[in-house]
Formats: sequence, structure tokens, C-alpha cells
Amino acid sequence: MKKPLTGLRSTMKDLPKRSVTAIIFAAVMLGGILWNRLSFSILLLIIQTGCLYEYLMLVKKFQSYTELKAKIAFVVTMIAASAVFIVMVIDQTDNLSLVYLIFTVPIFFLLLGIELFYQSEKPLINGLLNACAIIYISVPIICFYQLADQEFFGKAESWINHYAVVPLGIILLIWANDTFAYFAGSLFGKHKMLPAVSPKKSWEGFASGLVFALIAAWLLSNKFPQLEMLQWLIVALIVVVFGTMGDFFESMIKRHAGVKDSGSLMPGHGGFLDRFDALIFCLPFVTIYLMMSS
Repeated sequence: MKKPLTGLRSTMKDLPKRSVTAIIFAAVMLGGILWNRLSFSILLLIIQTGCLYEYLMLVKKFQSYTELKAKIAFVVTMIAASAVFIVMVIDQTDNLSLVYLIFTVPIFFLLLGIELFYQSEKPLINGLLNACAIIYISVPIICFYQLADQEFFGKAESWINHYAVVPLGIILLIWANDTFAYFAGSLFGKHKMLPAVSPKKSWEGFASGLVFALIAAWLLSNKFPQLEMLQWLIVALIVVVFGTMGDFFESMIKRHAGVKDSGSLMPGHGGFLDRFDALIFCLPFVTIYLMMSS
């Protein structure tokens, strides 16, 4: 059993590197969200591209392609999975409808259908892993953009543009959960949640992250009345529960792929998927709740 002191030493050893990376990461994220709608769109496109790339690099370990077919499948999937979001941004419609989400269905089937022409050893597995990039990466990014474009979130005055309120709130809730779950889990975590998937995540860390996320939600309700207090609290609960599931899901993919991190872009934090796994997993659930409750 790991002693608390050991966890403390490990946490303090990694803290400087993680802190510098976190500051740079936070500045980029907040700048992209708050500057203007164009910067927000560019930020989401970068996130989507990075997550798509790392996801496809991970799942290719489970696929049976020749080198040439693997490159073709990678390019086709990247273009197809990015197409819906890019078209949505170019359209610049104020009230975006769910037509963009519905449009992902034929693209999903397209990625499955092209496997008919590859004649690979595992066509079903190859096709499903590529097509799942649409559901796992693209749809959540579309949801994030949708949340920023709902007019009813602008019904109250605040110090930032109304489109940025909900995206900013979701990011802050994720950060509150991740930060306090990490420190509490490192210092006091004894009861592991799913040690076979993610050995470091504990129930103590989960509980701490949830408590501070709810506190952050209460503070957000005072600053941003675009959502009622109960709405912010429920969003926080969704973020913590489904964000944690997202962490586990990505950990499962990495474990089966035999890698520690999805990438190495951010020292101490891994890659894009390591940083955004919770966000992309919780976004569809947050979107459904807010669109039903507002």
C-alpha cells in the first residue's frame, strides 16, 4: 500500500513541470474561448485535429492494414471527421440546428462502407474504429460549438460575451475537478476505483473533485446568471461523473495500445487526448441536459 508521504513526494516532484505546462495551457484555452468567436472556432479545430490524430495513432495498433492502406484510411478519416465541424464554422449561422449532428450519420456509414474496397483481414474492426472517431471526437466538439451558439444563454448581462459563458464554465468545472482529484488522490487515495484500467484514480480523489466542482458551480452561478444555480450544479455533476468515465475510457484505449500517454505535446500532461478526454466525453451529456432544461 502506497504511503501518503510517497504520494506527496511524487506529487511535489512533478509539480513544477506540470505547473508550467498548466499555466501555458490555461492561457491558450482562456484566450481562445474569450477573445472572440473566431478564436473559439480555431481553438476547437485545433483540439479536434489533435485528438483525432492521437486517437487514430492509438487504434491503428488494433487494425490490420498494409502501410499504404493505413495511410489512406488515416487521411480519409481525418478529412471526414473534420468536415462537419469545418462546414458548420464556415456557415456562420447564428442559430445552428441539429442538422450538423445528423449529417455525421452518413459520414459514419461512409467510413464503414469504404472497408468493402480494402479487403483487409479485419474489415469490421478497422471500419468501426475509424468510424468511431466521428462519435468519440467530432460530435462532442460540435456540441461544444452548439453550446456557445444558443441565444438563451445570453439572457443576462455579464463581463464576457454571452457565447463564451457556458464553454468557459464547463472548462473551469473540469479544471476544478481534475486539480483537486489529482492532489487528494495523490495524498490520501487508498480505495482505487478501477485499478485494472487506471491504477492512480481513487474514490477519495473522485469525492474531492466532485465537492470542489460543486463549489465552483456555486461560484459560477453568482458570476454568470445565464444559467440558474441548480443548472450549474447539475452541469458540475455531469462533468465529474462523465468526465471521469472519459478518463477511464481513454486509459482503457491506451492500456490496450500499450502506451502511457496518448502523446507528448504537453510535458507532465501527455497529449491532446490525455488533456481533453474528460471534456469530449461529458459534452454530449451536458448539451442534452442544457438544451432540455433551458
